[in-house]
Amino acid sequence: MIDEELEMAKRQTLHFLSFRLRSVEEVRKFLFKKNHQPELIQKAIGELSEHKFLDDQVFADWWAESRIKHGWGQIKIKNELKMKGVDTEIINSVTDRDWGEIIKLRLKDRDRSLKTRQWLAGRGFTFSQINRVFDDITING
Repeated sequence: MIDEELEMAKRQTLHFLSFRLRSVEEVRKFLFKKNHQPELIQKAIGELSEHKFLDDQVFADWWAESRIKHGWGQIKIKNELKMKGVDTEIINSVTDRDWGEIIKLRLKDRDRSLKTRQWLAGRGFTFSQINRVFDDITING
């Protein structure tokens, strides 16, 4: 009976993962909502992790890259990954970047107005990151 339940939990998880990558915590919550017992959930997650179907590092890398492409900044990405249950060490590893360069790419076709600064802040960049880039652009053109 337990083997059948474990196989069902793994099948449900694989279906859940077929739409996009997920964090371990997202899968845990999903299986809990499907009324699986905590011990069974842990066993299913362990087996799926062992076979590389679940990996928070891979998930966080993918998540950060996809959000950066949509113009999101460090703060928003960190907050979202925290909400998805990703470990702080992993979050820090994927958000350790040159955010100034990313901001410069976002500014290519924008003016340097207060509105642009507010837009960048709303996308999750820190004010110090924004100001540093604007200062660099002003000095170096």
